[in-house]
Amino acid sequence: MSALPVIRQLSDCMAELGDSYGRMDTNESLLPTADHPAEIAFRRGCRALESGDHQLARGLFEEAVRGSGPQMLWRVAEACAETLQSAFWMRRAVLSESEPSGITVDPGALRILGDDGAMFQQHWEIAVESSDPARAVAALTAARRRLTCVFEDGRELSPEEAEDVMTDTDLYSPNYVAVDDTVPRVWMDCKGGIFPHMARTALRIVADELRKAGIQQAHLFTRPASHPSDS
Repeated sequence: MSALPVIRQLSDCMAELGDSYGRMDTNESLLPTADHPAEIAFRRGCRALESGDHQLARGLFEEAVRGSGPQMLWRVAEACAETLQSAFWMRRAVLSESEPSGITVDPGALRILGDDGAMFQQHWEIAVESSDPARAVAALTAARRRLTCVFEDGRELSPEEAEDVMTDTDLYSPNYVAVDDTVPRVWMDCKGGIFPHMARTALRIVADELRKAGIQQAHLFTRPASHPSDS
């Protein structure tokens, strides 16, 4: 995959999508309007990225996220997927999901690796550190069923809706999702594909299920030893 398909006309369509990325975004503020300075900076950043001026793009994206909510960080992470800025923006987006004194997220969670000499890949594992591993496993088991119905654009659908989407579109969803109760962790077989919006929803689903299981404090991370073959 190249950088241009990954952008997928973000600069033209993301403002119209608003907070429609699924059930986890219901409390997130709407995106800036088309004439908002942050939105203008984001679109200019996308154009600079497409033209190959990564330094200009970096500055414009910084301008876009300044004073904006987490959703803008995730949009920038998506726009920069499979570029040399991938890991930088993914770490910042992931950190925006951390809740101090609650469920925190390691900046290396669902990390992206790669450079000009190596293929870009994302590591699709979410491990949980908590004081109650048994409840964490139960939460991850519940999350597993939901994660199978998350698509690359971040939408979480019901199994019936997901089947319809897979029939009508070529949007990607995990090939397989499994729970390892020895860590505990959940891993998604995404063939190393880079999907920041899917990652965002995956983190939110796991955090949601942990709270439902009665775990209010935990740390989400991806193990350093993880390899794309694991996910």
